[in-house]
Amino acid sequence: MDKKSISRFCSIIILVIIMSLMFNEALATDGTVNCSSLVLRKAASKDSKALQSLPRGTILTIKSTSGDWYKVSYGGITGYVMRKYVTKGKASSSTTSSSASNSSSSLRSIGKPKPCEPGDNGSNVKKLQKCLKALGYYSEAIDGDYGSATKKAVKKLQKAKGLKQTGIANQSTINAMFGTYSSSNDSNSKTETERLNWFRNGQDKIPKGATFTVKDCKTGKTFKCKRWSGSNHLDAEPLTSSDAKILKSLYGGHWSWKRRAILVKYNGHVYAASMNGMPHGTTTIKNNGFDGHFCIHFYGSKTHGTKHVDETHQNCVSTAMKYSW
Repeated sequence: MDKKSISRFCSIIILVIIMSLMFNEALATDGTVNCSSLVLRKAASKDSKALQSLPRGTILTIKSTSGDWYKVSYGGITGYVMRKYVTKGKASSSTTSSSASNSSSSLRSIGKPKPCEPGDNGSNVKKLQKCLKALGYYSEAIDGDYGSATKKAVKKLQKAKGLKQTGIANQSTINAMFGTYSSSNDSNSKTETERLNWFRNGQDKIPKGATFTVKDCKTGKTFKCKRWSGSNHLDAEPLTSSDAKILKSLYGGHWSWKRRAILVKYNGHVYAASMNGMPHGTTTIKNNGFDGHFCIHFYGSKTHGTKHVDETHQNCVSTAMKYSW
C-alpha cells in the first residue's frame, strides 16, 4: 500500500471515529435510578473509585453504553453506572414523589443530628453521615469521623440547598437537610446559634478589646461586655455600671461562681457559652460597679486554675445551643 493509500485509509478511520462519537452524543438520553442507592464510578468496573452515591429517582444523562454499564453524566460529573439499575426516561411525578418520601422516611428513622464540624467524632457524626448517605451525598464508611469525606459531602448538600459551602454542619445545614428553615420570614428572623470551639478559632473570633452583648438564656436579659484577656477562656468585664447591675440581678442580687447558660453576640454571630458571676482578678474598666472580671466559657474552654475542661460550664454550653437570639 503506497503512502497516498495509507493517508486516505487513516482519514477514513478518523472520520468514522468522529461520526461514532457524534452519533453516541446524539443518542444521549435521560435515565432514572431505579434502586435505593446507585454508585457512580470513575470507570466501568465494580472495583473502580466511587464518585458519588445517587438515591432512587435521580435523573441522569445516558451518554453511551459499555457492556453492562452506562456512561452517564450527573451534576457536572461523568462516570459509569450499572445498566440494570437505570431505567431509560425520566421518572413520573409520582415516582419522584415516592423517592422524596422514601428519603424523608429514612431521615426520620435516623433522626436529626446536632450541629458538628470537621475534627469532631462520635455517635452524632455517625448520625450525620447516615443522613448524608440516605440523601446520596456520602458513600464512604459510617465511622463517626468528621474527616475530609464528610466535609466534602456536607459541601455538596450545602451547594444543592443554596447555602454557603463551608463544609460545617451548622444548624442551617441540618435544617435544610430535613427540609425545615427559619420559621420567620421578616426582619426579626432569628440568628443561628453557633458552637464556638475556643481552642480552634474562638480567640480570633472574639479578639481582645472586643465589645459584645450577653443574653442570659433563662431570663432573656441582656447586657454589654468587653473582653479584657483570657487564654484558657474569655475574661470579660461589664461595660457600664448599668450592665453590672443586670449581671448581678441574674444571681439574685449577689455575686456568685454559679454557672449560667448564655448566648454571646458579636460581629453578626451568636455563640453558645457559659458564665459565672463573680468579680475577681484584674480590672481595666473604672466606675462600672464591678471590681474585677468574670469568666465566659465556650466549647472546649478550660479553667485557669486546674487547666481542665469544666463539666458544668460545658453542660451550660450544650444548654445554650438549644436557644436562639
